Amino acid sequence: MKIAFFGDVHGYVLHALGAAVMLRHRRGIKLDALIQVGDLGAFPSPERWDEPSRRFAADSPAQGDFFRLLDPAPRLAEGVRLALEEVPAFLFVSGNHEDHDWLATLHGEAAVTPVDPLGAYRHVACGQVVDVAGQRVGFLGLADMPGRLDFDPDAYAQFRAAVPGSVDILITHDGPHGMSRNVHGVTQGSAKLTALIEHLQPRLHVSGHYHHESGPRQYGRTRSYALAQLVPPKITRWSPEPVNPGQSVAAGGVALLDTDTDTFEYIGDPWLAEVSGDDLDLAALVTAARAS
Repeated sequence: MKIAFFGDVHGYVLHALGAAVMLRHRRGIKLDALIQVGDLGAFPSPERWDEPSRRFAADSPAQGDFFRLLDPAPRLAEGVRLALEEVPAFLFVSGNHEDHDWLATLHGEAAVTPVDPLGAYRHVACGQVVDVAGQRVGFLGLADMPGRLDFDPDAYAQFRAAVPGSVDILITHDGPHGMSRNVHGVTQGSAKLTALIEHLQPRLHVSGHYHHESGPRQYGRTRSYALAQLVPPKITRWSPEPVNPGQSVAAGGVALLDTDTDTFEYIGDPWLAEVSGDDLDLAALVTAARAS
């Protein structure tokens, strides 16, 4: 079985689908599951964007693709349907840049719920353990920060009380403490998450949030990896030069697990750059990938 993991998407949902289809065809493999580690950018309308999302979207129009997915025009709907003939729907956990109140209204009693009318993206509630491609996958969203964006206390407590080894793969948005430093030299990551990983001892842990790849790091039997941002912004406040003017999928924003060999690989293939643009034509990309 092969599971592909995707870093922070921040609204670039068509790029994520395009990258999954390209991975499937350029590698000549069947993808059994797609998992996204939070900050999908799931907001019901631009009016509900948080301030950082609104700021970055001013220079990056494709960050609004999630809204187009909620009410797809015929060409976009065709592209999504073609993509879903090639790859499974995404499972994703909450990041700190989602509309959590809106997501909660979609669930009812369901542990997993589609968030768009075509069913391309399915949100997994925090604390859930879901069978994914034969793996017991636990989902813990949000981040170790004060206030309403902190880890869900019930979900965190549930995993802390679980039997070690009862989860094969742990998906979190935040990463473990000490995984990296930011541009100001401040240590990144959550000590609470480190403690959870050391207790739960999944075979694999995958996270995002910090927008760069990091790993493997070893915590007992657990190998831990962090993914890069899927599509870095055109410009940032830290760089005087454009970072990603073509809005291409970045190396390290996608990774692949082969469950048969237990190998985990960051994807950095040159074809990632073909998944790009402010107005991605997903139907054309899927058609071209099929012909390649």
